[in-house]
Amino acid sequence: AAPAAVHSQYYLGVIKGEAKKIPLTVLDVHDDLASPNLRSLVLDVLQADLRRSQIFDVMDPKKLDLSHSGKDEPPAETIKRGGTFGLTGIVWASLSRREGDLILTGRLYDAASGRRMMGKDYFGNEELLRRTVHIFADEIVAQYTGEKGIAKTKIAFVSDKTGWKELSVMDYDGLNPQRLTADRSICMSPAWSPDGKILTYVSYKDRNPDLFGLDMETGRRWKISGHEGLNISPAWSPNGKRIAVALSRDGGAEIYTLTRNGNDLERLTYGHADNVSPAWSPNGREIVFTSGRGGTPQLYIMNVDGSDVRRITFEGNYNASPHWSPRGDRIVFASQAKGLFKIATVNPDGSDFRVLTNGPGTDENPMWSPTGRQIVFSSNRSGKYGIYIMNADGTDIERLTPNDANYTSPAWSP
Repeated sequence: AAPAAVHSQYYLGVIKGEAKKIPLTVLDVHDDLASPNLRSLVLDVLQADLRRSQIFDVMDPKKLDLSHSGKDEPPAETIKRGGTFGLTGIVWASLSRREGDLILTGRLYDAASGRRMMGKDYFGNEELLRRTVHIFADEIVAQYTGEKGIAKTKIAFVSDKTGWKELSVMDYDGLNPQRLTADRSICMSPAWSPDGKILTYVSYKDRNPDLFGLDMETGRRWKISGHEGLNISPAWSPNGKRIAVALSRDGGAEIYTLTRNGNDLERLTYGHADNVSPAWSPNGREIVFTSGRGGTPQLYIMNVDGSDVRRITFEGNYNASPHWSPRGDRIVFASQAKGLFKIATVNPDGSDFRVLTNGPGTDENPMWSPTGRQIVFSSNRSGKYGIYIMNADGTDIERLTPNDANYTSPAWSP
């Protein structure tokens, strides 16, 4: 695993001020089942999902002196009273059962008019209730923004809990972890296809760092690239037709692109120093990557055919592991300061370099959420490495994984 150790150092954006958050409250979750645990789960998950969306300022109805009891929907007068307190939206839900199905009734109201904006009944069971609430929260986000929410998304990561570095996946809030591999080796660098159906990753299971594909729907696995030497740092093109990867088949590590089946190999970089960790721009026209061609690892951007290479980082003596914001306006990466890596962002033209994290420990492996409002990363700030998320400006850092093992290399699904 010596090459992994040598190149693990390469595995290490911020949007400008957001519009003012929408003031909203969850008025109540009526419990028709006499099951306070289920009611508490719905309330907690729903409020957390809405808060993490970065769209809403989730208010406490008690502090606004808003209340509603009973199994029926709240009256228009109650809704409009919330509007007089400055609320824009009011959410109400209830739990009931019908013919064995657990039903979550979800409602969203406009606080100014008192009218219902959205209403759905979600059928499922206790095991699916958390995911059902995620769906409801995402549909509330869609009502206000027209874009997909993040509550149903997943985060892939690497864990050494078994004693080996195996690939796992969890819900975006850190719940429901599931191990995906049993290679009894070193896995690293998971990357999702744009449709979320395929997860690529690097594994040493055949005693070489090879690139594999995993079909998340069928469980089928296949080797995408197994050239002698490094097959590392995969990144999917936005249209899902190509994968950028670093290969050392011709000597040093260079960036190539290929298909999901490993065909049509095209070399993009040439140089005396390693070129690794490619990441595509959202429009698919450019690739940012890490290169040591200037003497120290720095970030460079090139066109997808390898032309017009230009350096974009000049602050910090070691910048690596870039990832392009889905909005196209920022690039997030790991930047070394005083011997420790911290999460930083920069504009694609190299301007407005910002360091987002501070404090003890090393922060690395950064990646944007699908909306570009959050960043996920790994850090050993509390001892063992864990997976954290934070707002795009570096605020509200939240740990998702426990401290019982090392959790690294997070990759946020579409």
